[in-house]
Amino acid sequence: MKHSTFMSHLWSYLGQFMFAIVYRTSRWEISGEEHFNKALASGKPIMLCVWHGRFSFPAFWLAKNNIHAHAIASRHGDAAIIARIFKRWGFGLIRGSSSRGKDKGGRDVIRKMNRIFDAPGTSIIAVTNDGPKGPPRIAKPGSLAIALKKDVQIITITGSASRYKTFGSWDKFRIPKPFSTVYLNIAPLLEMPSEKLSSEEEVKYLSDYMNKYQDEVDALAKIN
Repeated sequence: MKHSTFMSHLWSYLGQFMFAIVYRTSRWEISGEEHFNKALASGKPIMLCVWHGRFSFPAFWLAKNNIHAHAIASRHGDAAIIARIFKRWGFGLIRGSSSRGKDKGGRDVIRKMNRIFDAPGTSIIAVTNDGPKGPPRIAKPGSLAIALKKDVQIITITGSASRYKTFGSWDKFRIPKPFSTVYLNIAPLLEMPSEKLSSEEEVKYLSDYMNKYQDEVDALAKIN
């Protein structure tokens, strides 16, 4: 869907207001913060791997804790709305898509990621590993290769809620309803494989890791 610049700004403000009401009226139950603190203390770059349909959970947590991160934002109209919200939350934006193909800017995104990871300090890049078009909860190949090359830590943060709204998008995007309980699960760092994996093996390795902790937090919230 295409949006004029004015309408894109308008929808982004409405979306930001909606997120603020939802997340500020909800009760948070967070587990695993020690894993994130360990990653920060190491001084090494961090790749935060999240599922597209649950990205708002870790994004808001990072924002409310004033943790600066970069996020990859697709160039299509609907993504521009989300990108504006995340920018107001303090995210740096990497415009394009990590998918390969014409007009996706995949190579440019990887170059920008490499520059950020090479910069001094603990840089954080959030990647929606099943984006931009799915299939849902199946990771695209590439993240492990970048992490191994750049000595980057991989961690996933998964989220769920006791009451939620599911949108009709391919990723079944979910946000909590106001006054619900939000569950956030910060996983231990991914144990990097000792040898190079094929693309198929990488997909399974990363997907299994992310889904394990997504399933755990869904069970807490009793979501099927």
